[in-house]
Amino acid sequence: MSQRADAATDRVSYTAAPPPAPATAFTAVFWARLRADLDTFSTMMRLHSSSGASTAVTITTGSSGTTPIVVSPGNTGGIIGADALAVDTWRMLAVTVGGTGATDGRIYTRAVGGSTNVVTGQVTGGATPDGITLFGRSIGEAGEWFNGGLAYVRVWSAVLSQSEIEAEWASATIVRTAGVWANWPMLTGITDVSGNGRNLTAGSTALTSEDDPPIASTITGTAEAAFGALGATAGGVRRVNGGAAAAYGGLTAAAAGGRTVIGAAGLSGGTLSGAAAGARTVIGSAAGAFGALDAAAGPPPGPEPAAAAEQGSWYGLLNILHEASDMRREEMERPPVACLDCGEPLRSGPRSEQYCPYDGQVWEAGNRRMGRIRVGVGR
Repeated sequence: MSQRADAATDRVSYTAAPPPAPATAFTAVFWARLRADLDTFSTMMRLHSSSGASTAVTITTGSSGTTPIVVSPGNTGGIIGADALAVDTWRMLAVTVGGTGATDGRIYTRAVGGSTNVVTGQVTGGATPDGITLFGRSIGEAGEWFNGGLAYVRVWSAVLSQSEIEAEWASATIVRTAGVWANWPMLTGITDVSGNGRNLTAGSTALTSEDDPPIASTITGTAEAAFGALGATAGGVRRVNGGAAAAYGGLTAAAAGGRTVIGAAGLSGGTLSGAAAGARTVIGSAAGAFGALDAAAGPPPGPEPAAAAEQGSWYGLLNILHEASDMRREEMERPPVACLDCGEPLRSGPRSEQYCPYDGQVWEAGNRRMGRIRVGVGR
C-alpha cells in the first residue's frame, strides 16, 4: 500500500548521512499522486542543507499546485516538466542532475498509458545537501507540503538514462542496483530496502496507507501441485492457465478456464451410467495404477461383469471414480493457496488465517470466503 500525507506534520526525512550531491551525480525516480490541490507549491522531495535552512534541489509543483518543476537557488524559475499532476491520478516522475551546466538537469514525466516527456535545464547554486525530506521541505519546516501519495521512491548517486528510468517506473522492485543510495518502496512503511539502512524518520503524525500505483505484476515460474507438477506461466493480470500432469496413473490433460467439478457415476447391474453438466468434461487417457485404460470403453461383452481383473475392467473404472471422489473431498478440505478473486498468493494472518494481501479477503477450506482483515499500515 502506498504512503500518503494528509497533513503537513506527516512529512518524513533522513539526515543521518548526506544524500548524493546534484553537482556530481543524482537521480530520483518515483510515482506520485496528488490527492488535494493546494493551489500552491507542494514539495514532493527536497534536498536541503544547514539542517533544512538551505535548499540544494526541490522537486515540487509550481504555484498552480499541479505543474511538476525542479527548483534550485541558481534557477528559481525551475525546470518545468510536462504531464501536470491531476487529483487522484498517478504520475511517473524522475529527476537527474549531473553537474551545474545549462542542460545538466532533467525532469522526466509520464502519465499512465502515455509516453515519456523530458525537459532539460540548469540546477545550480545550492550547497552540498546534508539531508532529504519527502512530502515537505524539511523536518522543521511545515510549509509547502505535498497532500498526496508517493511510492517506489529510489535515489542513486548516478545519472540514469531514460531507458533505465522507464524500467524503474515499470518495476515494483528495483532494477538498477549499482549506485543505489536508498530504496523506499513506501508500500507498508518508510524503511530503506536497498541494504544501506537509510530508513526515513516519521513526522509527528503518521502517514496513511492507500492503494498502490498501477504497475503490472508479472510472474513467471512453475508450481509443484499436490497432484503432480503443475507448470504454468502468468503475465500481466494475476491469472494462471496451464496444464497439469497427474501423479496417479499417468493421467495427462490440459485444464483452462474456471474451476471444474467432476460429476459422479453410479454402477447399476454392470452398466456404468452417469451424467456431466456444463463444462464438466474430461477427455484423456489413463495408464498404470488404473489398469491401462485407453480411450473410450464400451459396455461389457457378456451379461455379467467380468471378474475383477486389473486390465481394462469395469471395476477399474469404478476405482477411477472412487479416486476422483477422494481427490475432490481432499481438495475441499484444504484451504486455498491463492485468492479466488484475483489470484494473489495468500498470506498467513496474525491468527494463522489465510488472507489476500491485496484486498484483505480471508479464505478457508472449501474455498469459503470468511470476511476481511485490515491490511497495510494505518494512521
